[in-house]
Amino acid sequence: MSIKIPDSTKLIDLTLGEFKAVVRTIVEDVVQDAVFELEQELPDPDAGKELRSEFADRLRQAAHEEKALISLESLTKELGVDD
Repeated sequence: MSIKIPDSTKLIDLTLGEFKAVVRTIVEDVVQDAVFELEQELPDPDAGKELRSEFADRLRQAAHEEKALISLESLTKELGVDD
C-alpha cells in the first residue's frame, strides 16, 4: 500500500493508519535495499553448474502434474510447526 503524503506534512497531522503506512514503506525500502546489496556481494553457489538431465526431466514432469492443493494449516500440522 503506497500512500502519497506531501513533504510539507507534519507527523502530528498524520492519522495512525497513515503513519503506520509510512513506517511500513520505509522498512520495506530499507529491507529491499539491504537484500539487494547482500545479493550483489554473495557468490552464486550454482554458477558454472549445469542441471542434470534427469533432474530437469523431473522438474518438467512435476510442472505438468496436477496435484491437490493443501491448506497452509494442513501443511504446518504435517511439518509439526503449528502453534
